[in-house]
Amino acid sequence: MSNWYSFGFVFLVVSIFNEFCSLEANKLQSPEEKVINFILENYRQEARPVINPNSTVSVEFGLELVQLVNVNDRHQMITTNVWVRQKWENQLLTWDPDKYNGIRQVRLDASKVWIPDIVLYNSAGSEFSGGTEKYKTPVIVNFDGTNNWFSPASFTSTCKIDVTFFPFDSQTCSMKFGSWTYEINDLDMTPENASMTSMYTESAEWDLKIAFKRRQAKKYPCCTNELVDITAFITIKRKPLFYLFNLVVPCMIILSMILLGFFLPPESGERITLSITILLAMAVFLQLVGESLPRNSETIPLLGTFYIAIMAEISISLMLTCFVLNIHYRGTGNSAQEVPVWAKIIVLDWLGYVLCVRRSFREDRDSQPLRTEKRYVDTRKGGAGYSVSLAYEYADMNFAPSANCHCSRCSHARGVVYENSADRNHAPDIKFVENRFTGENSPVGSPGWKRRPGEPSLTEEISVLSNSIREREKMERHQEEWKYFAMVMDRMFFWLYFATIIISSLTIILRRP
Repeated sequence: MSNWYSFGFVFLVVSIFNEFCSLEANKLQSPEEKVINFILENYRQEARPVINPNSTVSVEFGLELVQLVNVNDRHQMITTNVWVRQKWENQLLTWDPDKYNGIRQVRLDASKVWIPDIVLYNSAGSEFSGGTEKYKTPVIVNFDGTNNWFSPASFTSTCKIDVTFFPFDSQTCSMKFGSWTYEINDLDMTPENASMTSMYTESAEWDLKIAFKRRQAKKYPCCTNELVDITAFITIKRKPLFYLFNLVVPCMIILSMILLGFFLPPESGERITLSITILLAMAVFLQLVGESLPRNSETIPLLGTFYIAIMAEISISLMLTCFVLNIHYRGTGNSAQEVPVWAKIIVLDWLGYVLCVRRSFREDRDSQPLRTEKRYVDTRKGGAGYSVSLAYEYADMNFAPSANCHCSRCSHARGVVYENSADRNHAPDIKFVENRFTGENSPVGSPGWKRRPGEPSLTEEISVLSNSIREREKMERHQEEWKYFAMVMDRMFFWLYFATIIISSLTIILRRP
């Protein structure tokens, strides 16, 4: 019996001691600690925060866009800094504030209470980083069971980037948040009725046009019931100033240099060099800006189309330059071809007049009559001068055979000087035969002057001379006509090329939405 009494006495002492320690501990705890100890006593954070198992937990989800960090055209991703706000009711975490010195809310670590497993569905991080592990802030628990969880986060999500109108493009990206395991009968979501852009910081590259949230419910193959999600839609527009100043304006400056090539004289021999140099400069420029263009094989960017058009126009200008040079030098040489009749009518007469291209040579020179006085002078020592006036017209001359040209201009060209007193451009000075005089100091036309047998007459010599002048002037006229032809084509290509540049540039730029 004594043992039982001893055991009871020891138990009574220990109980009294524990009660005393508990009273002392309660005296050292703050009211907030008492609340936390009370609500977390026998609490399991895995349990859904409802008393009735058939009840649905409703989560009010809010998202506020703070900053647009990056839009990756190549990898089809968008990075944003956001503020996530979640609000729900936890029926298992309640207390009476009057019993705890009026404590109405406490802040608990998210790992100690139930939290909705709302994640970013379209996360594009290297690891799955769209879950609740991004939220490092505690949960605010109110006395009536209302829980608020406000957390800043940075998300990288997938976004379909359409670069068709780059750099004038607009993109609409979405961020889809929803529960990963709870169906609609267990967890429902409603969007927060608040603006998404009240704390937004402007981006240097993108303009934010609109941002809104929308609730959606979708059935997936994994689950029996639907799953609810809140999708935030963000519409942004690219600011094109950087690309216009660094990519478009230098390209237009390079392109305008081609227009100067049409004013460069063909005789300079630098037109082809200028065109090739501009083409190479454009190729080097495209290499430098290639990294700025989005790498997308589905659509061709508007700026890429612009560069392709520019390269094509520069190549066409090089071909046009070759064509003009071919026309310009077609009349060179001793066998100058005549300009076709259709070209004379359409290009030389009509198109040259329309484009105001001034002619630098006299037309129809052969049709103009020429009356010239020729003077023959005996240049032998002691010879007396004697002049003969000959009046003739080109149209009335008898052309001598071509064989006489060699005799008159080569074998006899030694003694008498031929001077032109009327038109030196048509009849230059020519030397006639010296040995055609048979008498001593017998000038032309004197009684002692005789023509040797077989020697061409003076009329034949003049005919050969006029034939030679006629052929030379005809060749010069053909050369001048080809040069004028080239000038007219140069002027026409200049205006066509200028119009092509303006039209193509406006067509590409006006395609932007």
